[in-house]
Amino acid sequence: MENLLEEQPKVVTEFKKIISSKMLSHAYLFDSASSKIRQQMAIWLAQSQFCDNLVDGAPDQTCQKCQTIALGDNPDVLEVQTEKQSIGVDDIKFFKKEASMTATQGKRRILIIDEAQKMTNAASNNLLKTIEEPEGNLMIILLASSAKQLLPTIQSRVQIFHLSNQSNEDEINSLVAQGFKKEQAQKALKVTDIKYLENFSSEKYQSLVTAISNWLGEANKQKINCFIDVQTDIMPLIENKDHQHLVFDMLNQIFSDILSIRYNLKKSTLTSVDILSNKSIKRLVKMSDELFTAEQMWKSNVSFQAILEDLSLKFVD
Repeated sequence: MENLLEEQPKVVTEFKKIISSKMLSHAYLFDSASSKIRQQMAIWLAQSQFCDNLVDGAPDQTCQKCQTIALGDNPDVLEVQTEKQSIGVDDIKFFKKEASMTATQGKRRILIIDEAQKMTNAASNNLLKTIEEPEGNLMIILLASSAKQLLPTIQSRVQIFHLSNQSNEDEINSLVAQGFKKEQAQKALKVTDIKYLENFSSEKYQSLVTAISNWLGEANKQKINCFIDVQTDIMPLIENKDHQHLVFDMLNQIFSDILSIRYNLKKSTLTSVDILSNKSIKRLVKMSDELFTAEQMWKSNVSFQAILEDLSLKFVD
């Protein structure tokens, strides 16, 4: 936590101004960076609402109230975390009910939803009602790898802060120990969270990038049998749910890379060539929407392989 100002100077500085001027909103979304940094940023913001020793809007992080929040022992700061594939509507209803209780440690209740991209459509829509009509002095903090993975209605009703993707040295070193080259590790951590890269070799990671790129390339050529590539080239590299999650993160990054290449926005991460060159911008947007829908289906436990095969047919069109 002590390195948060160094790792996220722009966001921390902005929040210090917002807190000092008492202009805080009731709903925020932090994306990018790693899950560890996103969670630290949420805890820092929560601490700012309880700390008795604020300095220019920043919590001291050492007082009893700050320590209690850091340890997860403040009943007014609720965190939604799950190892499941999705966060369902019942999960959201339960925590919304808990969050609606009267504050006991201060004047505010805070609901932090980690990996908010895991919310099903039903869960997202249920939460949306609370975001649109907040009850009491409730603050909702959503944490996600990418804002684009959440429903557009959610995105439009929260204040989004994109955290810096400058990965910390511990995560980079961890991947280097797994066989990644440093530059490859840095790029991989821009694509996904380290939790989805654990026990994943450098060679296997690159093979998956190649397989996905080739699959999209075949779809770009309108080869209807590209769905076979899913079974022969992609699925042999997928061993668990984390690997499936990694595929969706890679696909989202590739779509972002292609837009960057076409508009000269920034240096691409996974592909340096426009592998969907035959698709118009309008078609790319539609394909991105189809990918979002596919990911939502996956969260609802639809077969991963069936989803990719279905995307093959859609992408060829």
